[in-house]
Amino acid sequence: MKAVVLAGGLGTRLYPLTKITPKPMIPLAGKPILEYITEWLHKHGVKDIIIVARYLGDQILAYFKDHSYVRAMLLDSKDTADAIRLLDGILEESFIVTMGDTLCNIVYREIYESHESSNAVATIALKQVENPLPYGIVYLNEQGDIQLFIEKPLSIEVYLLNIAYYRRKSLSAYENLINTGIYVLSQHILEILEKNPGLLDFGRHVFPYLIENGYKVKGYILKHNVYWNDVGRLETYRNVAWDLLDGEIAGFEPGAPKISPGIYMHESSLVKGEVHPPVYIGRNVVIEDDTVIGPYVILEDNVKVEHGSIIRESIIWHNTIIRRGSKIYDTIIMNNVEVAENTRMMASVIGTGNHVRGDISKKNIEPVEVTPPYA
Repeated sequence: MKAVVLAGGLGTRLYPLTKITPKPMIPLAGKPILEYITEWLHKHGVKDIIIVARYLGDQILAYFKDHSYVRAMLLDSKDTADAIRLLDGILEESFIVTMGDTLCNIVYREIYESHESSNAVATIALKQVENPLPYGIVYLNEQGDIQLFIEKPLSIEVYLLNIAYYRRKSLSAYENLINTGIYVLSQHILEILEKNPGLLDFGRHVFPYLIENGYKVKGYILKHNVYWNDVGRLETYRNVAWDLLDGEIAGFEPGAPKISPGIYMHESSLVKGEVHPPVYIGRNVVIEDDTVIGPYVILEDNVKVEHGSIIRESIIWHNTIIRRGSKIYDTIIMNNVEVAENTRMMASVIGTGNHVRGDISKKNIEPVEVTPPYA
């Protein structure tokens, strides 16, 4: 099996994190998000993984240059489908497509084999959610064929469509099915894209075009125990991080050994303070005495937490120093930051290279350095 990971987006909803690093390279408990995705694909039989990068893509190319089963390339694509169009000549058979900001423990071979047996030009992995409005929603018939695809609809559109479609007995009454951004596409899709250069995005252009023109598009509904979430916003970044620490993403492991329930810590780190799980502690981290770390804390490599500090529900990137007596709650601190003594911080994002002090609440402070976390 072959897979394409689309990793070229700007990540504007994750700003300021994405000012210095592409969204797929944001740290997540010892590894960038993108490495969790490629590891899972490879674990499930995908032997050739192509990462399509654009925005700050040199960081992706540098990180994955020694990964034997990964090919990362920079492409000047206009959108998701255009990236696939530019791979014509590389993709000779059916292939998997996934997004570079989505964590999902789907069994890829199952959706691939389902697609191959269906004669569909595309199979879309679908998930039931409580609120479908931020995503693309679909309607299926009883055979699992997608009859309608709407990208990020308005609430009134969903209401009217539900009335119209549920009156038709030929349609299955699956509720709130969304597009997960995971697809299996037949090689024929490349010919369709080549003939229709205006089809740039899968959700907004390609899937509606295929359905309207009578192509077979199948829906593959994820089982209820399959985890799926996208790291597209600061809120979901935190949610995914805490789910990972809680063991909610079966098969996904943080980048340090689990030394006790809910505590992942690299052997090179030194901890003298209190640690309340779940917590991730990376390489060469120093936590001095009379400190409290956790619950729900990620400390990436080379972080130092000095005497008397408290950190809860926060993510701290590489090479950062938390000086004595500081209190940090519900905050993301990027790399190369120094937090002065007795600083109080709540619900904020601190950009790379800053030196901060005093009381900081509900602030986003932009990076003052351009050093990425995996430089």
